[in-house]
Amino acid sequence: MRFDGDGFLSEVGLKKAHHIRVRNDLVFQALERNISEVRSFASSQEVREQCTEDDHQKIIALVLAARILEVSEAALLIMKNGMSNEANTLFRVFLDAYFVIANVCSDTSFVANYFKSDEAARLKFLNAAKKHDSELFKAINEYATEVLHGSLHKKIAEEKIQAFNSYAYADNIGCSESYDSMYRIASGSLHTTPRALEKYVEEDDGGNVVLVKDYPLEGDIPQRAYDIAYFLIIVLSGLSEVFGCLDEKEIQELINSLNGAKDAPPG
Repeated sequence: MRFDGDGFLSEVGLKKAHHIRVRNDLVFQALERNISEVRSFASSQEVREQCTEDDHQKIIALVLAARILEVSEAALLIMKNGMSNEANTLFRVFLDAYFVIANVCSDTSFVANYFKSDEAARLKFLNAAKKHDSELFKAINEYATEVLHGSLHKKIAEEKIQAFNSYAYADNIGCSESYDSMYRIASGSLHTTPRALEKYVEEDDGGNVVLVKDYPLEGDIPQRAYDIAYFLIIVLSGLSEVFGCLDEKEIQELINSLNGAKDAPPG
């Protein structure tokens, strides 16, 4: 068994990444175009008041648009450099953000419940800190008195606050199948599960590892570029509905263009 490759920053690695970029140029262009479309739409909007639930929905939708654009561009940079396993990691991160923004765009009342979930996360952190008496947790444990714990417990119980839950958010918008397929598959790379390691190796017929690969690989990059580009179109559709200016013809044209890029022969 040997360890093969000079990584992603070496001259050889950069050449391999360039080959991957050329092969997938059309779908990368489609992804960049959709990123630009979402950014252009978000930039054209202005929320003049911040009083009503509808105002809050619009504001948080735009904040989440900034979040999802950053994740999308990070994923694109990673894919252009042939980091196929990290493309799956960023796709998992993307889906977490997508499930949230889709809920915000489809349900005005979701915004308040989403922000309340931070109270559950806060309590979870305080409970974790209580398990340690080292200097690292001294300040937080001094802050988190029994009175504070009790008050937070009571608030969560009385207001029936639910913790951040990606599956519930996915299910709310009819994406439970996406969660149980795309999301779970992409989670392997995020958590470095045993199955995720198989992409780094080659085996002989007897199942023995003969090569460990440390260089750019195309892997799932074409599919992940398509997936993110497609979900961005749905994000654009949701944002357009929130601001009352949905153009279904434009949305369908973006979908058709993306599918054309996917079906075209590799560059």
